[in-house]
Amino acid sequence: MTERSIAYGTFVIERTLPVPPARVFAAWADVKQKAKWFGAPGGDNTPKQFDFRVGGREYNEGEAGGTTFTFDVLYQDIVENERIIYTYDMTMNGARISVSLASVELRAEGSGTRLLVTEHGAYLDGLDNNEQRKEGTISLIGQLEKYLKTA
Repeated sequence: MTERSIAYGTFVIERTLPVPPARVFAAWADVKQKAKWFGAPGGDNTPKQFDFRVGGREYNEGEAGGTTFTFDVLYQDIVENERIIYTYDMTMNGARISVSLASVELRAEGSGTRLLVTEHGAYLDGLDNNEQRKEGTISLIGQLEKYLKTA
């Protein structure tokens, strides 16, 4: 029998992006744009489901190093060009590894945007942890930064 456990964690990632909040918001809200930066580099990151509205769902699955991950989102609050709040769970090879609450805040800063991503996670059964999730999110935000500079 598997020993059950929950580990909790919170992290905040802050970046200043050289584009206005509307441009950053569109990169999250438009499925074609999001597929270009959110997910495994070089893979097909088009979500299987993408309904970007309060109460809408996003679902994606992908493989990394022979491991299959799923990302199942429920959008809780959206204020255009200002914030996105969502809850999500992730699985790894069919086992639920976490349940999280994430918020994306966009604040105008000069001609750019101050981006704040805050996540509160419950990491299950030793299959994930706060540091790994933070590292993964930092990588995703790095991909967003590159996308915004080239798009």
